[in-house]
Amino acid sequence: MGDYYHHFLTSMTGVAVSQSTSPQDLHPPQFPGSQMPMMGGAMPGPYTNLGYFTGFPDPVGLTAPKSSRNRRKSAPGLDHVKHRRTRSGCYMCRSRRVKCDETRPICDRCRKGSRECIYPEAPATKGSTGQSTTPKDGSATQEASPDSSNDAEDREEDADPVGLDTILDEDEGDEIIYQKQFLGPSRSSTACSSALQRTGGTRHGSETPSYEGAKSASPSASTSSQATTTYAMPDLAILSLSGHADWSHLSADLRQHLEYFCENVTHYHYCMLTDAHDFFRVILPNFALQNEALLNAIVGFAAYQRTIQDPNGKMEEFLKYYNKSVILLLNSLKRKEKHSVAMLLTVLQLATVEEYLGDWINLMGHQKAAFEMLTHLFTPETASQSSLGRMIVSWYGRFDIFIGLMGGFPTMLAPEWFTTFVEYCDQQAISDEADSLHWMLEAESGRLRVISREMSTLFARGSRGQISPEDFAIEHERIQNSLQGWKDGWDHALTDPSHLVTDFSHARALNKDDIVDPFAPGVLYDFPVFSTTLLTGEFNSTMMMHKCQSSTTEREQLYGELRGHAYAICQIFEAVEEWPSSPKGCLILIQACIALAALFLPQDAKHHTWIRRKFALLETMGYIHPISLRTKMAEMFHEPSCVRWWLPNDEGFSRILQNVRTFADERNANAVSAQAENLREVRHIFAKMQMAEENATRAEQGK
Repeated sequence: MGDYYHHFLTSMTGVAVSQSTSPQDLHPPQFPGSQMPMMGGAMPGPYTNLGYFTGFPDPVGLTAPKSSRNRRKSAPGLDHVKHRRTRSGCYMCRSRRVKCDETRPICDRCRKGSRECIYPEAPATKGSTGQSTTPKDGSATQEASPDSSNDAEDREEDADPVGLDTILDEDEGDEIIYQKQFLGPSRSSTACSSALQRTGGTRHGSETPSYEGAKSASPSASTSSQATTTYAMPDLAILSLSGHADWSHLSADLRQHLEYFCENVTHYHYCMLTDAHDFFRVILPNFALQNEALLNAIVGFAAYQRTIQDPNGKMEEFLKYYNKSVILLLNSLKRKEKHSVAMLLTVLQLATVEEYLGDWINLMGHQKAAFEMLTHLFTPETASQSSLGRMIVSWYGRFDIFIGLMGGFPTMLAPEWFTTFVEYCDQQAISDEADSLHWMLEAESGRLRVISREMSTLFARGSRGQISPEDFAIEHERIQNSLQGWKDGWDHALTDPSHLVTDFSHARALNKDDIVDPFAPGVLYDFPVFSTTLLTGEFNSTMMMHKCQSSTTEREQLYGELRGHAYAICQIFEAVEEWPSSPKGCLILIQACIALAALFLPQDAKHHTWIRRKFALLETMGYIHPISLRTKMAEMFHEPSCVRWWLPNDEGFSRILQNVRTFADERNANAVSAQAENLREVRHIFAKMQMAEENATRAEQGK
């Protein structure tokens, strides 16, 4: 893997921008003087990046960052921002990406901001120098001063980092046994909450285990330019008969967070439609016990979910695990360890944390690394043949497609990754009658990814001028027909009216503030096809994304169609919200749908208030909307206070949520500043290359 990811992770563990920019300076609220009738701002035209209308960050400049050494050698006079390391600073300053003065017991920044200040434990050191790590006062000795010389800093980077030992590969026999016992057909049903038990069908043993999925394919079979490699499997000795690993050897805090994760965090929190093989409840935690970076990433995510629900929660409860995960992952990369599934899962888990914090710039950094690891470890064929591989492709593929659609560029994964996934699920739906509902849902979700990938490719070509308006219109219509045909072609088993919810004893009386009827029959499906409800919401949002790029549909007709899709999403969202049997985290899966629907609802106080309440609800669940989106919505609502919080008088804006919001805004602002610096340096290099070429040309002409 290139140096860019090393640099990226290092920046996440302690690079501070000396000239910080406030979030408000980066995204000043601007309120237009006119609005389209019945629309949330100007209508997106053909080739317009959808991210502009939802506050998605500008993807320009997201090239591989250069190493810190190259950055220090930039040309004199270049206007750049000086970065310094704060590897020994407190957790809060590291995560906020600001310089820590390391005052004990509370640093100056935490004291001024009334933040809790916690320092990491002193690391063990190598060699005879600097063996004393803890002075008499108990404070940790600095690893390296932020003001150290460049030479010392270079030596530190070249040194062998302290961290976990390399996880050795298991032998092939253990891999096969592991596939049979752990990734094979049977699924555990113990220690599962009632909501989790209702999710998805039970496996009955017809899926053929793929041993190739548990190890590498041959290089000749890979579609990647890199050679594939065998990856390390968890130790079989840690697996209990129930399928859950034994984590009794872990510290009490880690055990508590893991238990919370398995009982309260579902695949819906990861925006995954199904998880019939208990990937998130069983497989992922078991992998984590063999990789400390992954363990801390998962525990950090669980701690975040717990903290955000506790009015007296403290950010350090999850930041300490998050930071440790990043540091351990960085150490593994510096040691040039083989890419492993555990390493890939760590990157994906860290990317999920970034999504919850609204930091799409950092998420894209993880995405690129995950792409390299995924294509190094799997091929489309081997990935599809195990539940582990399919979930990894789904997990990564969601990021890939969403970023492509919002940012206006094609996906990184080739189409065969998505089509092979669908073909495998279709085959299993036929051969595995006992679990056919699960395979049908997997296949339909995969088909939507195939169509969405085609959309992102078309929009990227249009925005770059790589396709004529006539050809764009033809391809746009073809994809729209495919999308509607996909919805109309769902198997009857997924839309069987007998599965519709008919018990509305929980219904309340509607009032003047309601914009939809969430208790209307025919909207909400019960288990085992509850996911059909969510998939219908995704269909409506995808259709909205596609139709709003139309260059041929009459405007008034188009407005009406988009508004119809928006209302359908709102009805689904509130029906799921009001249903007492809704599984935990399911609203997170359709949060992007509601954000897009907000653009196409009537622009009046009633609809604005309804949408603002849904945005507030999602944030209380831990899904932070970035300040860029809040600014766009504040413009649309003509309500500047929405940049701070969605509801008047800080209703529902708990202290912990305020702290997380402030932390996320500052962190994202610094990420944008770093992005701008990278862009300035790239432009400077190109300018120097152009000048050198011109000088060489003139010299040649003067001969």
